[in-house]
Amino acid sequence: MSVSLPPVKKKPSEAQIEATINKGGKTTKEVIPQTPDTVKHFNIRLTSGILSAIDSEREKRPRKPGSPKLGVSTHDWIVEAILEKLEREKDK
Repeated sequence: MSVSLPPVKKKPSEAQIEATINKGGKTTKEVIPQTPDTVKHFNIRLTSGILSAIDSEREKRPRKPGSPKLGVSTHDWIVEAILEKLEREKDK
């Protein structure tokens, strides 16, 4: 196998360097306009005691006949609680 030298790179002129620097660019992340109905995801950490209290409140809700599932999911229960709290705070 023959060995050859790497290709010679042409050095850009100062004008080309300045043009590259000054050409500008865009951010790497597109900015999406936010509306009040835009769904945002986040994680929440709750103690097992709080989750047990939520589960006991969920058990009080009516279920579908014959269904082993509780009437409302933990997620929905937390969302309802947040909305109720916001409504109470708005009335103050």
